[in-house]
Amino acid sequence: MTRCASPPASPQGNIVIPGDVTLFAQNNPNLRKATAVVNGDIVTGTDVDQRLALIVAANNNKLAAEEVQRLRLQVLRNLIDETLQIQAAKVADIDIEDAEVDQTYARVAQQNFGQNTKAMDAYLNRVGSSPASLKRQIRGELSWQRLLRRNVQPFVNVS
Repeated sequence: MTRCASPPASPQGNIVIPGDVTLFAQNNPNLRKATAVVNGDIVTGTDVDQRLALIVAANNNKLAAEEVQRLRLQVLRNLIDETLQIQAAKVADIDIEDAEVDQTYARVAQQNFGQNTKAMDAYLNRVGSSPASLKRQIRGELSWQRLLRRNVQPFVNVS
């Protein structure tokens, strides 16, 4: 509970605001709540913000505010889909090892930063994202590819 010191009551049109307002909730900027829950797995606002930061950085920070808002919704949908893909792979006993994710991350770092994963980490942090966010995306892509390869490829006949 927080007490806000304010000037004595003053009329605001027909409303009189009391001089001592009491707030029952704290606005904590460090507190993040679930934005989506996907079969028990949580997607937070931080997850959305970090993934969105990658897109904004890729566009040289030249996106209109309404475009950023539209992209935020798309990023949330993508994170939900990604979570479902990882879950589907786990149900099918497909496990992507951390070493495989790290290897793919290193390959991305090599393509973009000349083999330097530390430079990649620094870049991601600088643009408001994180290595964990990119690695989660990599894990989702690898999981889904492996699941499709197992379930679809046996039925495909290329002639």
